[in-house]
Amino acid sequence: ITRTHRRELNRQHKPTMISAARLASTRIARATVTPRAVTAVGSTRSFAIGDSLSSKEKVEEDRYIRAREQQIIESRRRVAEAEAHAAELASADKAAIAAKNATMHEIADLLATTGDVVSEAGLANLAALKHD
Repeated sequence: ITRTHRRELNRQHKPTMISAARLASTRIARATVTPRAVTAVGSTRSFAIGDSLSSKEKVEEDRYIRAREQQIIESRRRVAEAEAHAAELASADKAAIAAKNATMHEIADLLATTGDVVSEAGLANLAALKHD
């Protein structure tokens, strides 16, 4: 066999070898892909990672929503307690002022019967002394 004859034979067999390799590789690819596709479509359980990730995301989202709702409820409870405490203090202040005014009037009436005169600041100090 001469060198030129060998080159000619190689040229003739190369396309056959390439096409055979291509045919074998496509058969292998089909054999490995097709059963997975059929299994994924026909089965009840999916092996997709997207499903497990989406369920995990849903769990995390639900957990976050529950925690956020608890925070909102807690903050509303604190606001309600603060408002109740402020109202309680306001009513206590009103009661204390009313009692102090009553004491000031009582002291002023007592001083008026004896004819003594005391300034407003003195009356406030006497009433504060009686209530402390």
